[in-house]
Amino acid sequence: MLYNSLLSISDHPFQTSLHQIQQLLFRCPGNEQIVHLNSRRRKHRRSPPLFQKIHSRRKMILGGVCFMLRPRSATALSSRLPRRLAASSSSSTTSQLSSSSLASLEMIEKDSPRQSFQVTAPYEPMGDQPQAIEQLVKQLDEGDRFSILKGITGTGKTFVMSHCIAKHGKPTLILCHNKTLAAQLARELRSFLGGNAVELFVSFYNHYIPESYNEASGRYVAKKSSINQEIDAMRHRATRALLMRQDVVVVASVSCIYGLGLPTEYLDASMNLNVGDVVEEGPEDFLSQLDAMLYVNEQTDDEFGRGTYQYNQTLAECDIIVWPPNESFPMKIKLRSEMTSSSPSLWKVKYIQQGHSMGHSDIDSTCLFPAKHHVMPEERLEAACLDIEQELRERVKELMSQRKFEEANRLQQRVSNDLLLLRETGFCPGGENYSRHFAQRAAGEPPNTLMDYLGLDGREWLLVVDESHVTLPQLRAMYAGDRARKQRLVKHGYRLPSALDNRPLRDDEFWQTIQKGVFVSATPAKQEMEWAERKPIDMVIRPTFVCDPVIEVRPIEGQLKDLVEEIQSRAKRQERTLAVALTKRDAEDLSDYLNEHSISSAFIHSGLNIHERADALKALQNGKVDCLVGVNLLREGLDLPQVSLVAILNADSEGFLRSETALLQTVGRAARNAQGKAIFYANRITASMNKCLVGTKERREKQLLYNLENGCSMKSAKGSSVLSIFDLLKDQIAAEQPLQVVGREHRTLDVKKYGDVLDDEFRVRSDVMVQVPEGEARDLINTDHVPSSPGVYFWKDENGEILYIGKAKRLRTRVKSYLRPKSRHSARIEVMLDKARRIDFVLTGSERDALLLESNLIKHHQPPYNILLKDDTSYPYICASVGDQYPRFFATPQRQDRLASSKYRYFGPYPHYNECNQILEAIESQYDLRAKSFMARHGDMTHEDYLEIFDAAINENFGSSSSKLNRLRSKFEEAGHLFDSEYNVCRDVVSFTKIPDQNESTGLVHIVQLREGLVAGQFSYECKIPSGMSNEEDHAAVIAHVLERQHYPSGEETLDARLSFFPTEILVPHPIVGSATRLKQVIQAAQTKASPSSTGKQERVAIRTVAKRGVRKKSDEVALNLCVENAGQAAYDKALESIQGSVKSSVDGTALKELQKLFNLDKKPSRIECYDISHNHGDFPVGSRVVFIDGKKEPSLYRKFNIKSVDGVDDYASLQEVLSRRFQRAWVNGAGGAVAENDPWSLPDIILIDGGPGQLNSAVDALVSQRIFPADGFYNLPTKGSKRSATVVVCSLAKGVNRKKDDLYVYGSNEPINTSTDSPALLLLRSLRDESHRFALNAHRSRRSIRKST
Repeated sequence: MLYNSLLSISDHPFQTSLHQIQQLLFRCPGNEQIVHLNSRRRKHRRSPPLFQKIHSRRKMILGGVCFMLRPRSATALSSRLPRRLAASSSSSTTSQLSSSSLASLEMIEKDSPRQSFQVTAPYEPMGDQPQAIEQLVKQLDEGDRFSILKGITGTGKTFVMSHCIAKHGKPTLILCHNKTLAAQLARELRSFLGGNAVELFVSFYNHYIPESYNEASGRYVAKKSSINQEIDAMRHRATRALLMRQDVVVVASVSCIYGLGLPTEYLDASMNLNVGDVVEEGPEDFLSQLDAMLYVNEQTDDEFGRGTYQYNQTLAECDIIVWPPNESFPMKIKLRSEMTSSSPSLWKVKYIQQGHSMGHSDIDSTCLFPAKHHVMPEERLEAACLDIEQELRERVKELMSQRKFEEANRLQQRVSNDLLLLRETGFCPGGENYSRHFAQRAAGEPPNTLMDYLGLDGREWLLVVDESHVTLPQLRAMYAGDRARKQRLVKHGYRLPSALDNRPLRDDEFWQTIQKGVFVSATPAKQEMEWAERKPIDMVIRPTFVCDPVIEVRPIEGQLKDLVEEIQSRAKRQERTLAVALTKRDAEDLSDYLNEHSISSAFIHSGLNIHERADALKALQNGKVDCLVGVNLLREGLDLPQVSLVAILNADSEGFLRSETALLQTVGRAARNAQGKAIFYANRITASMNKCLVGTKERREKQLLYNLENGCSMKSAKGSSVLSIFDLLKDQIAAEQPLQVVGREHRTLDVKKYGDVLDDEFRVRSDVMVQVPEGEARDLINTDHVPSSPGVYFWKDENGEILYIGKAKRLRTRVKSYLRPKSRHSARIEVMLDKARRIDFVLTGSERDALLLESNLIKHHQPPYNILLKDDTSYPYICASVGDQYPRFFATPQRQDRLASSKYRYFGPYPHYNECNQILEAIESQYDLRAKSFMARHGDMTHEDYLEIFDAAINENFGSSSSKLNRLRSKFEEAGHLFDSEYNVCRDVVSFTKIPDQNESTGLVHIVQLREGLVAGQFSYECKIPSGMSNEEDHAAVIAHVLERQHYPSGEETLDARLSFFPTEILVPHPIVGSATRLKQVIQAAQTKASPSSTGKQERVAIRTVAKRGVRKKSDEVALNLCVENAGQAAYDKALESIQGSVKSSVDGTALKELQKLFNLDKKPSRIECYDISHNHGDFPVGSRVVFIDGKKEPSLYRKFNIKSVDGVDDYASLQEVLSRRFQRAWVNGAGGAVAENDPWSLPDIILIDGGPGQLNSAVDALVSQRIFPADGFYNLPTKGSKRSATVVVCSLAKGVNRKKDDLYVYGSNEPINTSTDSPALLLLRSLRDESHRFALNAHRSRRSIRKST
């Protein structure tokens, strides 16, 4: 029957949807599960799809099985089904299918699933609205492609649109020119079309800086962005609505013309799920399908959110919590294994529960959509990579032929790194630039966009362009601006030419998708007038009969004082004011000025995100502010009937912001209030002002006449709800706020609402089931020698190649964080760690030095796993624009041309913008320059007074004064003395130190190679020191001997072959008397030997000590300190090696031998446990137990203890409770002895306490109460020969007095027992202590967030 029905359909022209075909399949008995065929995805094997979408003239047809061949019998259908569903087709089904074929066909034709639109407004059309609705619907029905609705502000154009959409009955896209207007329009339409789907589709970026290259300055800027999860959820809701229903209105910004991925693939990737469905290959198959749909397995609650899932599996059940991107709450799915005669383990869907604000409710079925709009089958990834490689070869060849060697090398490096990440992780930074290859589009072919979702299966839809005079130019500009920016990137080797196809639609491509369109504007432009087939439909009379506002022109002098008085008079009448400035800076300054004069004010401009803009408008509507100051956003579409005054500053500044259209639209914001009025502050009347004044006056006279003739009285509009679109959709997106990050705190799910699925047991068990296991190689990476100092670290592979470069304020903490059990990293970092075999580092004097060095090294080496390859070598400066009429301070990425030096003065460089901003904020706090500049331009301060204050700010803070701010500035600029100094372009810095713990008989000469802002290499040479050599001359002689005999004759390579091994200058700590000439000769001879074919003249080598004065002195001191610090670290490493001739760490067994000797044990200790307490001012304290077995972490034995009997902050009592509870389990119930060694609660060999003697004493008291006694040799207690007693080594590890060393204590001693600060044994105990502290801290945070949420 199914085939006959579908074949009958194929005989007639039709346009049907996937939803219609699914309805047919559902209504054919026996085929309830067929709709799952297109959605089941496997990791290694994919089920054959039932639906194949073939786009031909925008129609989707049923492919393959149904249309190409008529099946001979119903068994043919069964044979083509996936194995998991084939059993559903039976002979009984066959007879039912054939008997209902015709009825099923009629069902599609007559009982269409499309819902109808219905306007639910509480009032009827009035004024010009009835005739506008009638004319517009008539034009649409008669086939006009484009129509114009020309209505002035307040005439109810949105209400007219709602009626036209409902009468026309087609899915509708309403295009807006900014997010604020789109959000307001969606809010209003939702109130008019409450029973239909009104969705918002705008850009989901909170912050976005596109990738770019400035040819004038040679500066490359990498893409930077942050995504708003709340808006992303709305985008998913919009696409879901378009795929599942017909009565849809999508309000979108111009972001809808950017690539969104294929709707067919998005639909193919969805998963239909019913209670009772068989999951043939068990939970692993189901979870692999979620992975294929781009859901991320987040086993920790802190990161659980939309697009993620958690699971907990036992032998017979699997609980899965998945959070679809379009849902407000996660849903729970339980799979259960059932034993049958044919299958020993048959997994079925036991139940599906949808989350809501009150908990969960059972549902029979659901459709899971992918977590991302861009869905690509795995099999296509490698094909895309091969296409990228082919394009790379062709482009590199082209650049080489043009002799653009630098560009070719840059492109080869960048794309090769991207391909490496794509193949290993499935993504790479800037991966959207390869979208043409991923989607297998031809060059120049337009991307798939939201319009493809609207027109899926040839569906007809309507376009409404709101405020078309602004939106249409924006549409045209999108493509041109995007292409110009990317052409520069392609030209200079930053991107492949295919990046040009990651673009918005061109203007002509967009209009090719439009069947019918309506332009809505109070001031339609020339393009709309030319395209429309009839005259515009005019709307002049408002339904409230309010007339256009009166406009007054007042002089600029005294405008601020006059504005304050006007705002105050309206505030007394509970009316609001809009003030319009020329720049964002002026808007902020004017808002501050008004607040200082007791007027509650806020500002709004493009620098605010969509939430902040909506909140500002809401504050004005609610009366929290009396005045809202803006620039260009207080224009089209804003529904603010509370506003009775619009004040426009600098109205005579002819230009875009003061054009006729801009002035008309801005004045219109006061046209919804019966007391509406506008004030132009200007000293002359421009042409644009005159047109605005004349046009407004004519309309006002016409409206007054209409009111007089018809007996109508003006009444201010009430306006729509003050709630934003986010408030109105709260029932569907209520869980958005918990997903937003504030600092580093995350709010998680409310455990009270979700029952026992998220209890402690679930979390502990899910922790054990983390999918990414720790590799053996990671456990063997030695990090114990890494110090807690600022510096730069290098992750390297087995061949010594650099994989990743990073910087840290505390190297040890940062490096160890990569290797902690259950540490969560991105897929990119996980792959990097799997390849890493060792960690190297360079110590720097400060975090600022580390920041500069890291930037230079990333730029130079371009490691494959660093995201931001910084191609610019510049660091920010503070600039004083002394040549401007009103000069100011600001941060700039680099100096401008020297010809402009008379206009700008530069100070710096600084390692980061943070330092610049800190200095600028301090200057502003002290001199209030911004407010004074505003008053000088718009208020009563003179220009001369402002210049005098600005000059004082320069002299006092950037001169020779000793002010606090000047000292701070000098400190920040010190970082540039090392890696941004002209003296360190090609210099070797040398220092000498003695190796500790060797009777001072061995010294170490350390050499740091500084090349072009990099540490290009480090070399250390051990040397025996004859007795009596201890003064500076002796050390200088040792340095000279090593440099002459060992270092320079060796000619070893630097870390990078592109940098010279031989320096042009050597900086030494002490003068080399008598040996300098010989050393220079050795260097020249070695250089000639290393490069015998070189004919160029060798540069002379200078050997110097630290300069006595000037800028060079500071640079020399910083460079020598860098060398001394790294020399000390190298000497420390040598001291460790000398213990037994090899590097000792916590993973090679040396530490256990040392612990055996230290504690007089009969054998090497195997099991070591550490205990720690974590609390926050006494809130919800948690204890932790961490276990190491044979020197390695054993996460499966980690345990947390929620403190129950202790109130407030009492570490001693908390520790006693934890140890008592833990060691109660160490004994067999009854009179038995200790539990078996393989038991999780078996007795350890060593117990370590995080703390000092006080914590240790409390711990021993608790242990003795459980018959656990300190081991002999430190404290003796009789064990009474009972089975229920044991002796264990008990010790504690505490930070020393200066916190630079750790002290080890045992019971009964107030003095530490360790003689070495970093012996292998202490390194192991320190690692154990740090791990215990981390685990306790995470457990405490989890408990605190759960308790607070309940």
